[in-house]
Amino acid sequence: MKIEFLKEEDIYETTLLIKRCFPEVNIEKTPSFHDINWNENMILIAKMENKVVGHIWIQKLYDFYKQEYYFYLMYVCVDEKYRRRNIATKLLETVEKLKEQYHISYITFTSGKNRVAAQNLYKKLNYYERNSVVFKK
Repeated sequence: MKIEFLKEEDIYETTLLIKRCFPEVNIEKTPSFHDINWNENMILIAKMENKVVGHIWIQKLYDFYKQEYYFYLMYVCVDEKYRRRNIATKLLETVEKLKEQYHISYITFTSGKNRVAAQNLYKKLNYYERNSVVFKK
């Protein structure tokens, strides 16, 4: 398995992975690689046998009041056929190394209530659940 930053040639396959893992997300067309603001975003993918099998989108955000940067993770996922092979663990370990490299204060993300296996992994990796409710309009 290889963990690497998203390359333009992997965007289509990565978008298909997101569609499979998050069917509730309406993605009508493959996003343009060049529309990503790489100063504020990093996208990690996991590849096995040259196939995209895992993904994490990292947003680097700044909390003006705390005066610190943090990472917000989106679309943390592993292809269902490749789960239980430490792929998500390796992706998150890479995020944690980037956190140290870029002097980021903390990492935060949300997880759907029904993603129990994923939440168990997060707890195993010492992430803790915050008392919050997510709203969207």
